[in-house]
Amino acid sequence: MALMNIKRNIKMKIIKRFFSASALAAALLAVFSVSCEKPQKAAQELVIGEQFDLQSIDPKEGMLDDTQILIYNGLIEIDSSFRLTPALAESWTMSDDGLVWTFNLRRGVKFHDGEAWNAAAALDNFKRLDGYPGLADAADVDAPDDYTLVLKMKRPVYNLASNLARTMMSMVSPKAINADGSLEYEAGSGPYKLTSWEKNAEYVFEAFDEFWGGKPALRKITFKVIPDAASRALALETGDIDMMSGYQSLAAVKKLQNDPRFQIIKKTQNTSEFLLFNMKKKPLDDYNVRAAIACALDFNLIVTQLLPGLASPPSGFFSPAYSELVNPNVKNPPYNLESARELLKGKQIAVSLTYNAANSEDALLAPVIQDMLARAGITVTLNAVDGGALDDALENKTFDMALAGQSFIPTDDTLFHYRQGYWHSQSYYNMYSSDKLDALIDELAGTMNAEKRKELNWEIQREIAAQIPFVMVFHRNSVRIAQAGIHNFDISAGVWHINRALKDAVIERGKK
Repeated sequence: MALMNIKRNIKMKIIKRFFSASALAAALLAVFSVSCEKPQKAAQELVIGEQFDLQSIDPKEGMLDDTQILIYNGLIEIDSSFRLTPALAESWTMSDDGLVWTFNLRRGVKFHDGEAWNAAAALDNFKRLDGYPGLADAADVDAPDDYTLVLKMKRPVYNLASNLARTMMSMVSPKAINADGSLEYEAGSGPYKLTSWEKNAEYVFEAFDEFWGGKPALRKITFKVIPDAASRALALETGDIDMMSGYQSLAAVKKLQNDPRFQIIKKTQNTSEFLLFNMKKKPLDDYNVRAAIACALDFNLIVTQLLPGLASPPSGFFSPAYSELVNPNVKNPPYNLESARELLKGKQIAVSLTYNAANSEDALLAPVIQDMLARAGITVTLNAVDGGALDDALENKTFDMALAGQSFIPTDDTLFHYRQGYWHSQSYYNMYSSDKLDALIDELAGTMNAEKRKELNWEIQREIAAQIPFVMVFHRNSVRIAQAGIHNFDISAGVWHINRALKDAVIERGKK
């Protein structure tokens, strides 16, 4: 998923007129004083310390999801509470058989380059996105009038709306689309326009006053790329930035959470972390060993003590963001050290724990897991690797236990996680599957009734959890650390939608 870099040029004036010694000293002092002052931010200008670069101007070619949400819109989006919400489509309907979807498009929308949004623009975008996940099962798309779009599917697809809400499915101005489908320039319809980008340094968004959702309160947002969390925190303390990404920023959260100059803005995210067991490798092919490990780990205590602010203790198969789709009766086995020892029946168990060394949370958790399991008689060897090696280990099943993010859940629907992620015989990682589980997941894929889908979700989760192929470690929090004078920012539960409500934020400089 390129833009001409617009770099700031800092120019100094040279005083050539002859001064007396005292006048010259006064003049030099004045110049020095001005040069040392920090540039004054406009009243509604926000500067954010971000961990990652923008990467691209194209939402389907690697553009940073959590900032592109400010520039581009999709037909359907996910709101701050992780629910589907209308965007460039004001409403949509699905036929009873799930084969025909009709979208009523929003009127009066303009792209940043002045082009109008209508059904013709949508058709150009669907051509550009042909074959992408959201449209993989589309057989035909038609526009009976300027503001109606009809998709006919090859098979029933209940979660089409969710697939279209993925950020890569954002709509762009047809005028900006090159013959090969790439983008000539940024041309979204969102509340902000990209006005400058210095790669790996900063990117600047300015308000688009013709935004269909209303004039943004914030007039300018500058994202400064600061990969290191400690450096972001220092920039926040010195006033160089107003807000910072809280991802893997435990030290900053601990340090600043009780400082009245700052606020921690957080919400339980849709993503989670779990401890996976390789059920195809001894000794974890033994149910009693997996059960003993689960009983010996008290993640409610561990997460509360080690990750305050950054994560919530485990509460179910998925994050609470998935609400009614989460079976309330499927939880980690309760902590019970004596039960763990009894399950092992005196056996001496030795396993390895593989984790991403660059993930500061996992690096903190791993030795604690090692210590807690030692109390149950289980020897754990820690295996810190890079992210690529962890992925290889998961794919090739060369690990015993592994700490990993509960990925493959890009939207509000869970099917992709089961079917493409971990729990179907054809899934990418395939941590556990069975004929019964395959049948349940396949039934979920073809079910059009919402209540029945909830029942199937609960049964699938119960079927998986009964085998204890993993222990849930925590549910991640979306976190921003900000100056106290920033108001009206409702952080999103969605990992890729974290900044979507920035357009409504209001800054009161110098006020708590």
